[in-house]
Amino acid sequence: MTEFNFTQSERAYEKRFFQFPQVLLYGKKYKNLSDSAKLGYMILQDRFDYSLQNNWIDEENRVYFIFTNQELHEIFGWNDRKINRVKKELEEAGLLFQIKQGFDPKKKRNLPNKLYLADLEVTATDVYTKHNFSNKTVESLATSGTDKMTARQKK
Repeated sequence: MTEFNFTQSERAYEKRFFQFPQVLLYGKKYKNLSDSAKLGYMILQDRFDYSLQNNWIDEENRVYFIFTNQELHEIFGWNDRKINRVKKELEEAGLLFQIKQGFDPKKKRNLPNKLYLADLEVTATDVYTKHNFSNKTVESLATSGTDKMTARQKK
């Protein structure tokens, strides 16, 4: 009898994964987004799911979430300039909307922005493009590289 490899409670966390929407890679609308913006969207989407669990819904029935620049810095190590650039890129792509909450006199500090994520747009062309890409054969992949061969470098 083989021994079953049970997941122990202290290792359960390593079984958690982020979802990376395929349309961010294959979709024509999102192909020019930077890698950082795509990763940022994925992390924000994860927090969005947490918002659903906690019923964070504004007065217009829209799901929002809070994700501070400090949290993004802790995850990615990005400085404020890069965080702002990634957020701006997501805003320009129509994927992120921010509402400033302003200064809270009781807490004597600025409140974090409310963040909203847009639904990703998937077109029939995007699906077709992905389908074509995934149907590559060994022969077509063999001709997809450069025709120039280079010698291996000796160390």
